[in-house]
Amino acid sequence: MLLIYKSNSEGKFEQTSNIGYNSWLHLEAPTSSEIEHVMAALAIPSDFLTDSLDIEERPRIEERDGAVLIVIHIPYDRIDVESSSQDVKYRTIPMGIVHTEHHMITICREELPFMKDLFNGEMTLFETHMKTRNTLNILSITARAYIDILATIEREVSLAERELAKSYRNSELYTLLYLNESLIYMVTSLKQMKFTMQKTLQGSNIILDEDDANILDDVLIEIDQAYEVTEINQVNLNNIMDAYGNVIQNNVSQVLKLLASFTIILSVPMLIASIYGMNVPLPYQNTSNAFWVVMVVMVLLTGLSTFVFYKKNYFSR
Repeated sequence: MLLIYKSNSEGKFEQTSNIGYNSWLHLEAPTSSEIEHVMAALAIPSDFLTDSLDIEERPRIEERDGAVLIVIHIPYDRIDVESSSQDVKYRTIPMGIVHTEHHMITICREELPFMKDLFNGEMTLFETHMKTRNTLNILSITARAYIDILATIEREVSLAERELAKSYRNSELYTLLYLNESLIYMVTSLKQMKFTMQKTLQGSNIILDEDDANILDDVLIEIDQAYEVTEINQVNLNNIMDAYGNVIQNNVSQVLKLLASFTIILSVPMLIASIYGMNVPLPYQNTSNAFWVVMVVMVLLTGLSTFVFYKKNYFSR
């Protein structure tokens, strides 16, 4: 879908049907014809748009033919995936921001709710000719989006921990596994975004005035904080998974030890019973109290075995 916006005399955004001077073009899940139309109208390199739709594209900044491409990663909540299903719910997807001399283009393979809020005036937005300031605004919103989604992941980790404390089910373990994979996506994207923004601050691809440089500094701090929080959460989640793995392994060992103890204890009366069940002459077989003597011996030996295992804590968990 291709959306074209331009600020009016009051500074508010209006959607138009034609690409005009100082307009903002937003492409989300675009068709090939829409991409070709934008490339032909603005004469920008084709890979500036197509690369931004590649899920494997990394954050970077590039200048070519008078156009500047900034690729960032946006945290993305896959609402079609339930948190309990066997798939990664939270990922990051690339978003391209292209600056030409008189236009700004944003492009993403998925629909981004915060872009709708921007264009609808629910968030701070500057006039369409202020490409740098609007780009910094998007970066700031992205940094806050990372913090918000990390808070959501923390809540889901806590919920999975509580469920695991009740019973060790595979579903909760898979939840932790896929949340950990989500954190890997985010820590990788945030690290690369840090380098991209530092390059933007130190390079000459985008001209920054003093206010823009200060805003970019603030955004860089927010991204750095999000990166550190993500790293801490990832380490914490790895420790949780290791701990639960050790607890489960220890519980399995305890169950096996308990079963082995009962097997050994029950083998004593079974051994005596099997001996006295043989069809051969046996000691005291003609004695009138032989049955009760054998039963008493079996009970005593079983009790003694049980006492020995009890003293060795084989029945404790």
